[in-house]
Amino acid sequence: MPQPYSQTYLPLFQSYQDELLQRLALLVNIDSGTGQVEGINQVMAHLQQWLTELDFIVTLHPNDEFGANLVARRQGKGTRKILLVGHVDTVYAAGAVQAQPFAIQDGVAHGPGVIDMKSGVVMGLYALRALLESGFDQFGELVVVWNNDEEVGSPGSSALLQQIAHEVDYGLVLEPSGKPTGLTQARKGADKYVLEISGVSAHSGVEPYKGRSAVIELAHKILAIQNLHALFPGVTFNITRLSSSETLNIVPDQASCHISVRAFSLQALEAAGEALNEVASSSTLPGTKIKLTCTHGRRPYEPTPAVSHMLELAKIEGEGVGLKLHAEPKGGVSDANNLMAAGLPTLDTLGPVGGGMHNLDIEHLRVASLPVRGALVAGLIHRLCLSEPLHKA
Repeated sequence: MPQPYSQTYLPLFQSYQDELLQRLALLVNIDSGTGQVEGINQVMAHLQQWLTELDFIVTLHPNDEFGANLVARRQGKGTRKILLVGHVDTVYAAGAVQAQPFAIQDGVAHGPGVIDMKSGVVMGLYALRALLESGFDQFGELVVVWNNDEEVGSPGSSALLQQIAHEVDYGLVLEPSGKPTGLTQARKGADKYVLEISGVSAHSGVEPYKGRSAVIELAHKILAIQNLHALFPGVTFNITRLSSSETLNIVPDQASCHISVRAFSLQALEAAGEALNEVASSSTLPGTKIKLTCTHGRRPYEPTPAVSHMLELAKIEGEGVGLKLHAEPKGGVSDANNLMAAGLPTLDTLGPVGGGMHNLDIEHLRVASLPVRGALVAGLIHRLCLSEPLHKA
């Protein structure tokens, strides 16, 4: 096996640990839930300063709804162009920091967004610092994108990500890992549907027989959709946000639900959509009408030979820091889906180790994973820059 580069970066990362944690605490203790523009911009201002100190050219891309996106670039003497991606928005409402400020106990850090994914963002920053301070310059360009709206599907930043994906050779997404040896080379794609039922209203006490309940029809449709799981193994149909006409003495003439459909392949996602359309094509209760509307979300992130090659290089670097890496598919989506949809070979969950995402009481970071996974990322960038060119995904 080739000599891993990561082992040379590990001592550097260990020397950074105290400062890294101080900066992480600073970012975690800023409320930056999606759409909290003031907090997002504060976080981005700190990141802009720290990247500028590393001689990156930093530009901010303002967005009235979500705050700024950040793009940073630094030219080198090599040919490979590497993109690092992470997000600074969290899922938490304003006041989350006051309820659970950054704290470390027994080697575990807590706080809003500490693992999803402010620690990955800060770790990525120090991976770049480790490369540069060691004198490595055999990259064509190092590009960083920290975005502000990933938790709601990156609606304001996906075009920026896709544009930059066409300019670079490899993508590294610093989402967290649930285990020290974990990476991700496949994620489900997701489509969203709204199912709307129109019935016939009537007085529920005087002449209910004249009504056609949209709620009853919706109940039939929900059971039919749930039964689709048996026909499409590995595909999930998650039904949420049920609503209907609320007047208690009237047979409801309106009812609806939302459906999230996730699948590992585009073929399965499309087949699931066809099945939903079939369910919506007829009524069980005569006199009711059905409307199904689809909004396409992120496309599936499917493994490719180029991604498999990246994974093999990552495994070499993992050995250098004592990790036997392996890749697992994930049901959740990330910006890796967007990068792969743009044709960029991408590895995901390269960030630190932790769990409890989206639950303020239990979200946590394993502090000891920061130097190990950070050295892994630095070593992987080093190796990718010296590797043979590949066709894109």
